[in-house]
Parts: sequence; structure tokens; C-alpha cells
Amino acid sequence: MKRRGSKSKNRIVITSAAVEAFKANDFKALHRALGLKPWEMSPLPRDIEPLGCDPERPPNSRATLFDQSFERAVELQRALLEAVQ
Repeated sequence: MKRRGSKSKNRIVITSAAVEAFKANDFKALHRALGLKPWEMSPLPRDIEPLGCDPERPPNSRATLFDQSFERAVELQRALLEAVQ
């Protein structure tokens, strides 16, 4: 029997609730809508939310789970910006 991995783990799903939370700069609602864990970086821009991401300034280290979530936060930020436009 062939084993298959979960396809939904790395897939980005942008819901209308996520778009609305992103537009409102609502950190908690955005985390809930995207199913992010409490230790994951927010896709909100860093100048709006201190726990947000800045694609131009990646973290210096990958020592923490927060820093390790940088790439995913940037992907989500790009997807949300496309959905808003």
C-alpha cells in the first residue's frame, strides 16, 4: 500500500474572514482565521504589528519557532495582499 502525506499542511487557504482581519489589522482574528499557532509569526506587516513579518528583513537566526515561521508568514502576507487587491 502506498503512503500519502497530508496535502493540506503546506497549502495556503485564504478565507474571507482572513482577508477582513488582515484589512482591519486584527492580529488575533487573523491568527484564528488562518489557523496559526500562538508561536507563529503574523503575516501582518511588522510596522503595524511587532509580531509581524517584514520580507526585507528576515530574522538573524532560526533558533526559535517564531523565527522558523518567517517564510510561511511571508507567503501568507503575499497571498493576503493579492486577495485584498
